Amino acid sequence: MPTPAPRSIKDFVRYVPVTRRPPVSWPGGKRLAVWIVPNVEFYEYTPPPAVGRETWDRVPSHPDVREYGFRDYGNRVGIWRMDEVLREYPVRATASLNLALLDHFPEIAQLIRDRGWGVMSHGLYNTRFLYGMDEEQERAFYRDNVQTLARHTGQALKGILTPAITNTALTPRLIAEAGLSYHADWVHDDVPVPIIVPGQRLISMPYSYELNDAPLWDGRPYGGRYFVQACIDAFDRLYAESADGGRVYCIALHPYQIGQPHHVGHLRQVLDHLCAHDGVWFATGDEIAQHFLDHHHDTQLSFAEDYHARQAARRTSVPAPVPGGAQGTALTPAPAPSPVPSIAPSASAAPSALATTPVDGGPWPAQRRPGYDHPHLPWQPWPARPSLQWPGGRNLAVVPLIVLESYEDPLPPGWPQVRTVGGGLAREFPNISRVSTREYGHRVGIFRLLDALRRHGIRPTVAIDALTAEDYPDLVDVLRADGAEFVAHGLSVTRPQTSAMTLQEERAYIAQTLQRLQGCGIATRGWFGADYSESTRTPQLLGEAGVEYLSDWANDEQPYRMTAPGRLVATPLWADFDDQTVLINRMCNLDMMEDHFIKALDHLAVDAGRSARLLHFCVRPWVLGAPLRIAMFERVLAHACAQPQAWTPTLGEVVDAWWAQQPG
Repeated sequence: MPTPAPRSIKDFVRYVPVTRRPPVSWPGGKRLAVWIVPNVEFYEYTPPPAVGRETWDRVPSHPDVREYGFRDYGNRVGIWRMDEVLREYPVRATASLNLALLDHFPEIAQLIRDRGWGVMSHGLYNTRFLYGMDEEQERAFYRDNVQTLARHTGQALKGILTPAITNTALTPRLIAEAGLSYHADWVHDDVPVPIIVPGQRLISMPYSYELNDAPLWDGRPYGGRYFVQACIDAFDRLYAESADGGRVYCIALHPYQIGQPHHVGHLRQVLDHLCAHDGVWFATGDEIAQHFLDHHHDTQLSFAEDYHARQAARRTSVPAPVPGGAQGTALTPAPAPSPVPSIAPSASAAPSALATTPVDGGPWPAQRRPGYDHPHLPWQPWPARPSLQWPGGRNLAVVPLIVLESYEDPLPPGWPQVRTVGGGLAREFPNISRVSTREYGHRVGIFRLLDALRRHGIRPTVAIDALTAEDYPDLVDVLRADGAEFVAHGLSVTRPQTSAMTLQEERAYIAQTLQRLQGCGIATRGWFGADYSESTRTPQLLGEAGVEYLSDWANDEQPYRMTAPGRLVATPLWADFDDQTVLINRMCNLDMMEDHFIKALDHLAVDAGRSARLLHFCVRPWVLGAPLRIAMFERVLAHACAQPQAWTPTLGEVVDAWWAQQPG
């Protein structure tokens, strides 16, 4: 009977937080394994039509001579310059190689043999992907990979970074069948992790999309100095953490980038720093994988399976979600909007005249009258407000919001996706490149963030969705032990609220979220929509459901009351300090974000002398919890806590303090 294909990204790898696993050790007492990975690639001049993505999308049809020539530079010039630098250091590269290049350019094949480089496959050409292959085609593809490497170098192929990270649901099983032992597409951890393949042994090898010259320099605003600093910061953090157990550090290079005369010196700077440390094991991918397989694989897999079974047993005790609505089903498109009922006073009305029923309407086309073009909040410009004071005269409240989100793969059918999150995930299943990046936060990054908060005596405020709470119960226990205050974050980031929902569906969505979190032992007063997603009636429905504060609106420096049933207060987030928005979507430099943080804190500390301020911002474990960024987060916290005006409460404490200032 054929092995069934995985139905979820979670079918490949068991979740175990980095703090719970048995420690890994490296040969000779080394603490940090370092592998240097030049991606040596062959791009076809006029490649065949691609499935799932286009190779050259700058021009209407092939060839794209500019982009082709830019990459060909790496093979004609860049690889030789890069090799000169690598030979100055005690490192052995592992080429991530488009294996057909060995036939096209025998001189590069000779270079690899002469230098004793390791080789892992990067496919045959960087213009031919796995998407669209059936099982027999993919099996033949790996057979060609194995035979090509053996013919040119005599090496047995042990690892692969799939071309353009284009996995199919069959990829792990088929590469293991072909004799490979490691898969480098996963970037979810700092140590190797067993991948579940029936009857075979396969591991994911820590690779890097972030310490990687091509994504940092191909059309993005990151320069060489950023690359050097990111590599050094990540190394320093992993080196320090490796005192408690072995870690893996990877730098990914591309000869057409790092081999440029204005960039090759950056490689020297990084290698100078790495080689100045004792306890570093400069190894090939094959060597790291073989040591892990020989000494750690079985223990780690057994531990992971046991941990998974215990977590599954805990999940079975969670009460079933309320029936109906959006749970597990496609959404019914909302009917055409009817005239908006008069359920609220005009937008400029005082909060004391709040509506008591939710609105089932919108949009509200702009009308030339005082106030907003929607009924959610009253217009109140800054000069018209009374002075606000926080407890003890510490009038600058600083509240990081740790965001824990579940990224489903495959995407749930029928759910419209927010572009910055869902749209970025919309690739063929399994979408390892996107999902494993985010899973790193749950496995590793969250614990760095919590350590940073503990050192500054800050109780965490955590936005968590229902699927995360159900799938990671031990993580919830860790957060609860740290005194976390929880904020509801919907069902998952891939199941957002939108105006495509009917009133009944959205009401059920909110009820399900709150009840499922409660079933996980999480009581919450607050709400933060999946990537800020709302419909035209969300605030009213949240107020109706008893939610007390809402963080979606990024429009102020103080809380304010919303026009909704109950006591709903907006606790505005700062979009300009949202880590995913700034560092991932806008692709800003880390030092620029830190500079903006410091300047904002300094200015707000002055402004807070007149009236209290709130600096409330999103922190995602997969973004600021990464080793190259965590030091920046720690410096920002240190600067905030050094302000005489600083107050570091939970978000609910801010809301309580705001209510205490309100008249009546």
